[in-house]
Amino acid sequence: MLKFCYYLSALLVLGGIYEIFCAVLPSNIPKCKISDNACVAATINEVFRLYPKGSPAFGLDDISRLVVPQMVLGDVNGQPSSARLNVKFENLIFTGIEKAICLNVSGFEPESKQARMKVIIPLAKIKADYAINGKILLLTLKGEGKCEIRLKDVDIELTVDVDFEKRENHTFIVLKDMNVSFEPKNFHIHLDNLFDGNKELTDSVNDVINENWRDIFHSLQDGIRQAFYDAIKPLLSKVFKVLPYDEFYKN
Repeated sequence: MLKFCYYLSALLVLGGIYEIFCAVLPSNIPKCKISDNACVAATINEVFRLYPKGSPAFGLDDISRLVVPQMVLGDVNGQPSSARLNVKFENLIFTGIEKAICLNVSGFEPESKQARMKVIIPLAKIKADYAINGKILLLTLKGEGKCEIRLKDVDIELTVDVDFEKRENHTFIVLKDMNVSFEPKNFHIHLDNLFDGNKELTDSVNDVINENWRDIFHSLQDGIRQAFYDAIKPLLSKVFKVLPYDEFYKN
């Protein structure tokens, strides 16, 4: 049965609607005993498997298609590199996160305010509009168009810092901060329309970029990490806002 129900009142332009929203963990998602980190990891995998499109029952948005308005990448880490790239991406669409596999978790203890999760994503894709200005090796790049980034076998470690608040006689999690580290086994990028649409030059440059993918990825990873952060943090915050901490564990 539902453990709690709270009401949201929304006044629309043409009238009032009294909206009832009941946040509850679906019965097909197993609850765990507190401190049972192995069970928590298995439950997270069940959420990935059963709800790739999300679920309004517990405030989860679609995780199969995450949208980020903008991502700016640049060689700003000060490390030696053969790439000096500045790239602006807009209208980014992340896919593949719903296929993530949770390997292990820690910190799911009574009143713990920090938790960690290690996952692997077999294939993550980012599609976007891009504008680039920079150099790779001795080649100057400038162009704009469509692009696709593929990240294969991405190892991700997610650390979340939280607090707790009481509302409606229930305890809710408040997401304070989040840190993301990740490393792919392979990185592939394709940029359309380089050199005013010269296909031969565009294909050749894409080949050079991908032959040097490690160098380029490490030059650009801070921007990709920030974009991932921007996609995931509001997703988690929404779940924590509507689903009480009470619902996470067995009584």
